[in-house]
Formats: sequence, C-alpha cells, structure tokens
Amino acid sequence: MALTLLHLALAGWFLYCLWRVATSPRNAVQVGTEVSAKCPVESAFGTYMKVREFYLQLSPGHKKYEMQGHALTPDTIIEVWEEAGFQLVKHKYRVIELVPRERMRLVSEASQVRVLGLFHGQSRSEVEFRFRSIGTSECSLGLSICIVFPNRLRHLLARLFFTEAIWQRHAEQEMAALARVVELRQVRVA
Repeated sequence: MALTLLHLALAGWFLYCLWRVATSPRNAVQVGTEVSAKCPVESAFGTYMKVREFYLQLSPGHKKYEMQGHALTPDTIIEVWEEAGFQLVKHKYRVIELVPRERMRLVSEASQVRVLGLFHGQSRSEVEFRFRSIGTSECSLGLSICIVFPNRLRHLLARLFFTEAIWQRHAEQEMAALARVVELRQVRVA
C-alpha cells in the first residue's frame, strides 16, 4: 500500500512537471520576491550600487563577486558564483539596463551549472532588481530571476529536481538580507 502511494506521488510529480514544461513558452523557470526596507528608495538604490562590498554577506550560497571597473554602469560585466540546494552556478552577467532609483537588469548568456558536483549544464540567466518608493522613509526591493534552459529535456530535469523551489528560497533569503543591509547602511549615513 505505501509503495503504491509512493509510486502514485512520483507519477503525479512527473506529470505535473511535464505539464509545466509543455505549457512554458520559453523553457524557463521564473522566481521572484519583494520585501520592504525602512529607508528612502534613493538610499537603498545608492547602497545597492556598492553591492560588491557586501554581496558575499547576502547569502551563505554566494561564493564569488568580481566586477570590472569601479562602478555599476550599463555593459558592466560581473562574474558571480553562487550555490543553492545542490547546484553551483557560475554566471558572467552583463548589465543591460540601469535606471537610477528604479531597476537594474542583468543577463548571463551562458551560466555554467553543476548539479551535485557531477552533472554539468548551461542555462541563460536573466535577473532584475527593482526599487520602488513606498513613502519618504520606506521602499520596496524586488527581485526576479528567470532561468532559461537550452531544451525541454533540461527544463524537465530542472523541474523534477526542484530548481524553482531552490532558487525561490535563495531569492527570498538574498532580498531579506539586502533589506537589512540597506537599512543598516542608511542608519549609519543619517
């Protein structure tokens, strides 16, 4: 009886993942989150522009952050290594859009993925950080991550092995930490 229920649960999970892949227009997994921070949007954005100083502190999964140049500008290249769950991903992001006090968009055309240290693959990563004023002393910090897979099989494998849940948790952790950082740095400046 227990084995039958396990088989049914696994078959249900497989069919659900298969349905998600079949209905996805881009072979992609998307996650996102939004948190509030008790500081003006200008202060939060200004602090984020110095992210190289604290990126490794935003998550235990953050392993590397190297940026060419001295400031984030359009076309800046950023090399980021991060772990989430049983995945290690090496990105080489390019800043494709930077709107002061509003958003920054990055794209990594060929993120290198290692699963369980054994399986290697590649994906395209698209990230957007958003900054929105809620009032004079509060703002909203948003993050969207889109992981685009090269084919439906890779997309299905990612779904089967919980990629969406793993990166959703990572995004939430990172943004909660970012909110704490921008609040602390704003307090120090004031």
